[in-house]
Amino acid sequence: MSVREGMHVYLSDRRTLRACLYLAALLALALLAVWPRGPLEAALRTGQVSATFSVVAICLLVAGLYLGARFGAEDFSTDPNVQLQELVTMTPVPLLSLAAERLTVGVLHTLLLLLLGAPFLVAAMAVGGADAAQLLQTLVLVGSASLAARMTGLLVRSATGARRPLRDIILFFCVTGAAAAVFLLAPSASAFRVVGALGRGSVRAPLLPAAADAAAAAVLAAGALAVFAVMRARAGQRQRGAADRG
Repeated sequence: MSVREGMHVYLSDRRTLRACLYLAALLALALLAVWPRGPLEAALRTGQVSATFSVVAICLLVAGLYLGARFGAEDFSTDPNVQLQELVTMTPVPLLSLAAERLTVGVLHTLLLLLLGAPFLVAAMAVGGADAAQLLQTLVLVGSASLAARMTGLLVRSATGARRPLRDIILFFCVTGAAAAVFLLAPSASAFRVVGALGRGSVRAPLLPAAADAAAAAVLAAGALAVFAVMRARAGQRQRGAADRG
């Protein structure tokens, strides 16, 4: 699957578009739930809007992790994405090129999801709790975390195939376990902690969690590449065995 084909799937497939609609609905509900009640001036004076941006940003982060993992595991589209095993084992496409294409498509589609979520963050920012710099930092954090989750989904998909619910169980525990471990053991690298701090107006540079998530995405993509190599080697052995028996 080329980058062009992958983006065509994400922009035309009904289930992928429905997932984007659900993302917009979730963020709209979150924004409505935390929007200041009564006169805005009174809410600003009493500091009641400080949590607005944090809540919407964390909802976007959770949705980004979920959608990234599901898109990486090829759960939303049935067009060329479900042919992952066939692409690896039955085509001469270079494995490095295949992994790079998957990573590139993941980056581009993650940017599209961020563009979808950005207006809701801007609306939350308008009532206080963050400025333009913190908005951009939040988008970087959410994007890097979502990309890492997407590569986790790709690795789990390539390792387990299309077997469900085993794949879903493994993917759920991988993503949630990693997020919880970082939250508890390395707070400075946790996207959840830093996004919350940004929403409260605290000065927190997101370079560490963003870099950690980007590095994790690269490592996971390399892991998927290694699984691709094993799949192709085994397919070659099966073909040689069938030829010998024939």
